[in-house]
Amino acid sequence: MTDLPPELEGFASLLDAQPQPVREVFQYCLCLMMVEAGKMRLVDTVPGEASPISVFGSAAGETFSVARPPMSQEEEAGVIAMLREILKDEGML
Repeated sequence: MTDLPPELEGFASLLDAQPQPVREVFQYCLCLMMVEAGKMRLVDTVPGEASPISVFGSAAGETFSVARPPMSQEEEAGVIAMLREILKDEGML
């Protein structure tokens, strides 16, 4: 990660030190959180080599792709429910 404010550099270093699957799950969960917060939307899901690829769009019209980690629909629904709770606790919903 680059061009981060100083207060996030430690977190970025911690995340960068994690194995690739952990980083991918974190990125996907961060995208889900941004969708729940109304900052992004899920545009499409397309087949990928190892797993489906989710295409997200920002409020500014930019799109980007993130691999969807292997999880069932029930597991993903549970993650989204937890993210909603976090957002509510932080006053972001």
